[in-house]
Amino acid sequence: MLRIGFLAKFLFVYRPFFFVEEMPKVKDFMKKGVLTIDSDRTVVEASEQMTWKEVGDIIVVGLGMPQGIVTERDFVRRVIAQRKPLDTKISDIMTTPLITIEPNASLNEAARKMIEHRIRRLPVVEKNQLVGIITVSDFAKHVGKRTLSESILEAIWRGGGAL
Repeated sequence: MLRIGFLAKFLFVYRPFFFVEEMPKVKDFMKKGVLTIDSDRTVVEASEQMTWKEVGDIIVVGLGMPQGIVTERDFVRRVIAQRKPLDTKISDIMTTPLITIEPNASLNEAARKMIEHRIRRLPVVEKNQLVGIITVSDFAKHVGKRTLSESILEAIWRGGGAL
């Protein structure tokens, strides 16, 4: 019988050789097919698109590149509360500069950016092209998933005795 303490130490010391696992990347959790709107469109057009697609944000695009983001909260604070006309250009209420991340960045890096900038949505851009978006709720998918080695080590540490 193999003692658990020895196996736990063995897995801990030699883990890099047996369990080569990478930190999940943004591209593994991002949503593709992000809703966009041209910067010369109106707030009504943007809100209609968001309603039809049942999303809470829209990326504003100008000159073929993402320029800003508008959320439902922006409509409340920057249109309704300020009693702006419905023909207001979406670019007049968008949040800029647009904070983005690359698809190969780690989820940790994405989380750090979101915390640092106090944002809930992070557009994913590659070579100045919008390729997706990662949101706070996308992190919930990752929280429940654990690596194989983490599960094995936890089972060993909890179990005690022989394996």
